[in-house]
Amino acid sequence: MKLQTILTANMSCRLFTTKPFFKKGQQFFHKHIFSIFFSDCLGLMVFAICPNNSTNIDFYKMSGNCMMAYRRYLATIFHMNVWYESDFKPGSRLWRSLAEIRNKHNSASKRSCISDLGEITQKDMALTQFGFMGFALVRSKMVGIHEASEEEWKAFLHVWRVVGYVLGIEDRFNLCNRSVKETRDICNLLIDQVYRPYVEKKDEDFISMCTYLVNGLWSMSPIINVKSLFCYLHIIVQNNVKNEKIQPTYMKLNFVQNLNFNVLLYSMYLLQYNWFRIYQNFTKVVSLWLMKVFPFLAYYQFGIANSHVYILDDKNK
Repeated sequence: MKLQTILTANMSCRLFTTKPFFKKGQQFFHKHIFSIFFSDCLGLMVFAICPNNSTNIDFYKMSGNCMMAYRRYLATIFHMNVWYESDFKPGSRLWRSLAEIRNKHNSASKRSCISDLGEITQKDMALTQFGFMGFALVRSKMVGIHEASEEEWKAFLHVWRVVGYVLGIEDRFNLCNRSVKETRDICNLLIDQVYRPYVEKKDEDFISMCTYLVNGLWSMSPIINVKSLFCYLHIIVQNNVKNEKIQPTYMKLNFVQNLNFNVLLYSMYLLQYNWFRIYQNFTKVVSLWLMKVFPFLAYYQFGIANSHVYILDDKNK
């Protein structure tokens, strides 16, 4: 079904895209671009462990090594960046990006059905939606978002309400189709009942997928270490930063990894200050630009031929 038909079928959602709230949600992203990208990375990690999730089976097949994870997730980053920058109108990059992602979801669902794995369900899509907004909302200070107003959160959730709807999430499964408080309650419930039990147990497939993801994106964030990031995820799902609960029992950090972990903790605290937030946002914008035009660390890691990732018609420009 074409995007124009989808939006026309629901007049309320069509009107939502024209309201100032959508622009305000995009502005909120640019105000906290470093923190939101960090929370999205953690969100993708937990999405990989969702039980009986047909979409993460497809993800695993397409991200079964560092290079495949690099190309897949970098394309996701580029698409998401378009959603936060472009205007929502027919023919815009945002419009074309969402249409492309929806078509890919439909194709992946058909492949899953052919392979007897089941189609992509509304539950799968809701869990995917959580990966892009859940931790930013319910663990805001732990990902470096401080002093955000209720209005800013409404605008941020509004973006994901519209994006979720256009990508095929029904209103009753759309996590952002509620008030800020109700969405927070649902996200906390997902963490407690779905994600925390799987993060806290040793699962080799989960650790492998996280390793591919983090090492695959080393060229974009070379200071991140997979073990320190996994331990940070461990305290994120606990919502507890007490020293005795920092590390999972089956993963110990060496001196360098522990130093990296504490730098993460301190950085999230410092992001409450404008000068540090602006600096980190600037470094993230620069790294995104480099990944598009000159991903030199990826050249070293994967070779020039495999390093450039394009979406939409960027390759022809």
